Amino acid sequence: MLKCSGAALLVVLASVAQPVAQVRLADESDRAAFRSWFVLMADAQFERATPDVIDCAALIRHAFREAMRAHTPEWIRRATLPFTPQFADVRSAPTAGANGWPLFQVSARPKAHFAEFADAKTLIALNARPLGRETKALRSGDLLYFRQPGQKEPDHLMVFVGRSHFEDEGDDWVVYHTGPADAGPGEVRKVRLATLQQHPAARWRPLTSNPRFVGVFRLAVL
Repeated sequence: MLKCSGAALLVVLASVAQPVAQVRLADESDRAAFRSWFVLMADAQFERATPDVIDCAALIRHAFREAMRAHTPEWIRRATLPFTPQFADVRSAPTAGANGWPLFQVSARPKAHFAEFADAKTLIALNARPLGRETKALRSGDLLYFRQPGQKEPDHLMVFVGRSHFEDEGDDWVVYHTGPADAGPGEVRKVRLATLQQHPAARWRPLTSNPRFVGVFRLAVL
């Protein structure tokens, strides 16, 4: 089987048509609101996990979906956060239909199809754009993408939080779900980027020298 290094895969992804975001946010203030909620809801999974987040892609879907909601007093009550966020809501959020929200592109053009569910590979290939393999390109809400050949589910995503509302120190936090592991459901983990770059298993280090680190990606909606 032909195997692509991280750098080679990034070149392939960069050469395909740019993703078409189903959700088009109205302006920079809406994009800022989305980014704030998206990052918060991904980060909050480490504090109190919700049952819909079962792997790395589910973490992205959850944070994306919750960022788009109207954050009413009832939503705040159900979210069980330790504080009440003061972010503006996304004004140009889509309306959910009977089959959920058409949030993510799940098939390529010219017959693009959109749905509320997308796996990790589809999130990257059709719903995000590559920014290269240098982590200095990271902004809050960006994704780190690893591809681990030989695993049943080789595509793995992490969310760059940056400064966390739940931590007193540090501005380089990363949160991710391990996916099912060791016959268990896995868990949400949170680590400083600087620590991740020294991970005991070199294949998980977000470094240009690691061929399994594909690179940094930004959601098309941003």
